[in-house]
Amino acid sequence: MQFMSRLAAVLLTVGAMAAASTTPASADLAYCDQQCQWQWDQQQQNALPRTDFYDAPDPLQPAPAGTLIRQQDTSEFRVAGAPVTATRILYHSRTSAGRDVAASGVVLVPAGTAPASGWPVVVNAHGTSGSGVNCAPSLMRDLYHGDQMMQFVERGWAVVAPDYAGLGTTGQDEFLNKTAESNDLINAARAARQALPGLSDQWVLWGHSQGGGAALGVAERQADTPEPGYLGAVVTSPAADLPAAVASVVATPGMGGFVPLITEGAEVTDPQIDLGRVLSPKALSRLSFTRTGCLGVVMSVYSGLSGTDLVRPNYLSEPHFAKYLDENTTGRRPVGGPVLLLQGDADHAIPRSITDHVAATLCQLGSQVDYRTYPGLGHDTYPGVTGIDDGAMPDILAWTADRLAGRPATSTCS
Repeated sequence: MQFMSRLAAVLLTVGAMAAASTTPASADLAYCDQQCQWQWDQQQQNALPRTDFYDAPDPLQPAPAGTLIRQQDTSEFRVAGAPVTATRILYHSRTSAGRDVAASGVVLVPAGTAPASGWPVVVNAHGTSGSGVNCAPSLMRDLYHGDQMMQFVERGWAVVAPDYAGLGTTGQDEFLNKTAESNDLINAARAARQALPGLSDQWVLWGHSQGGGAALGVAERQADTPEPGYLGAVVTSPAADLPAAVASVVATPGMGGFVPLITEGAEVTDPQIDLGRVLSPKALSRLSFTRTGCLGVVMSVYSGLSGTDLVRPNYLSEPHFAKYLDENTTGRRPVGGPVLLLQGDADHAIPRSITDHVAATLCQLGSQVDYRTYPGLGHDTYPGVTGIDDGAMPDILAWTADRLAGRPATSTCS
């Protein structure tokens, strides 16, 4: 409980977005304690107004995946107290079923003129911010984890940071759907080059947590349908083995908020999923928070629920939900290109034992994986604990630089 209270508070301070109002509906106040109310306030302070830039054209005229719809320069963002200029993009992506959908994101570029070969690109697959339309990182004043992204920019690399379709844009978020999320990542890179011709076609992918699973989904595609210019992926604490990850957060006090986000995202993909056979009555009664609040609020509201207070005793007997988790698990197929896989020993959201198994399986499949573990590093940074991304950032930057320079990647697979 203490761990999650601190983590949720920092996650929110770092970037959880404002909901439609500064306080929850009066009917929900019983679930929103003082900490929850504080988090609503923090969301509001970090919020940028959602404008009609994010509205998909109606009707959305068919176009190839990755086609740019519109772009917008902005200087609204602030990272570590300093203003950041960026370009918002709206582009054509695809749902898991192949339907044309508008997705949003943001592109950051270094100061000055692009080199003749163009700025190398890092595509950022962000960790969980929430599932509501207001939870897009490009609608957060600090870009959710803009301090980390700016370290790439300072090295002379551009960063393409999609929101995932349904965050920011009209539509619904297919949370943890590896096909939909990998579509958004690949198509964001294509659209960004149309918006900013100074971008190189050489790119490295970096994904954390939810984004780590999405990054592995992209890497799986490279084995079958390579995307031009792809050089490899940095993957930190990935939500890869979904049945194991869900079982872990169900059993871990303070982690309950991830479960309704996952189940509702699954229902967007498969409306046949019966939420009443997955979530407990207590969990069902609080679902309004997942639709209006972002991660910090959701984690606060569900912090007291775990085990059978959170899910039905046989929640995986809901066949459509079990199928969703299985079909969207990554790490069971060979990947194309090298992968730097990083995991902290002190991670309570994705325990090391889960990622150990993912790494071993990828190696058995013949993938090129450099797997590194870090004593004392957690899932995210909060008071008293350093997260994997912050703690391993020197290794992330060095590995990325080697890929962009064309140096061969090493592997820890025997």
